[in-house]
Amino acid sequence: MRLDGYSPRSWPAKSVIGRLSEPQRRDLLDLGVRREFAAGRVLIQQGDSGTHVFVLVEGHAKVVHESDSGRTILLAVRSRGDLVGELAGMDDSARMARVVAVGAIAARLLTFDEFSGFLGRHPGAYRVISGSVAAKLRSATDKIVDFSSLEVPTRLARALLRILDDHGSPVDGGMSIGIPLTQPELAAVVGASEPAVHKALAELRKDGVISVGYRNYVVRDLPGLRRFADLPPKLPPSP
Repeated sequence: MRLDGYSPRSWPAKSVIGRLSEPQRRDLLDLGVRREFAAGRVLIQQGDSGTHVFVLVEGHAKVVHESDSGRTILLAVRSRGDLVGELAGMDDSARMARVVAVGAIAARLLTFDEFSGFLGRHPGAYRVISGSVAAKLRSATDKIVDFSSLEVPTRLARALLRILDDHGSPVDGGMSIGIPLTQPELAAVVGASEPAVHKALAELRKDGVISVGYRNYVVRDLPGLRRFADLPPKLPPSP
């Protein structure tokens, strides 16, 4: 495995780096410096005034928010090809969340000036990154709507579908959600208690919709998961 951003593997199609043109991608990955972080290392501290944007080139990072009551909320998981900290770089604001390495990761660290210069050179890249920020806002809005109107099993199924859509990878007999999550972390994603999420997972397992391993979830029946999520069947693409 190469951790320098130039792995022969293709970039995830939905990631920011995957959506850039080759010249834009090369320019961005040539900026800044490469850093590696061990599992559990904090890349960004909530409330800090930021100085860098992180381009993830390997691994996964958790984005978590500490509420005033002391509750830890898992907001998102970012992976290879994603940007972290770009919002503070675009509006000069304090960091809204803490970002922690899930496993060993590598990233390019760009100063805000380098990042701003890149956007100035590549208007097309600015549109891609603005679209990514908008997608994050839509995802946050969807979660607020789900939390306020849906029961835990439905929220859990929808959360698994979102993670699968962003990070899923094919495995024997199904699709892995693609990122390692503990049940407490999954409960934080769903905004529910651990016992409620454990009960919902047991129901999904009983119906053969998912299988659960150590920090790993494999979707065995995608239409079944969509039914649990109270969503219509996903139609095949038009020819």
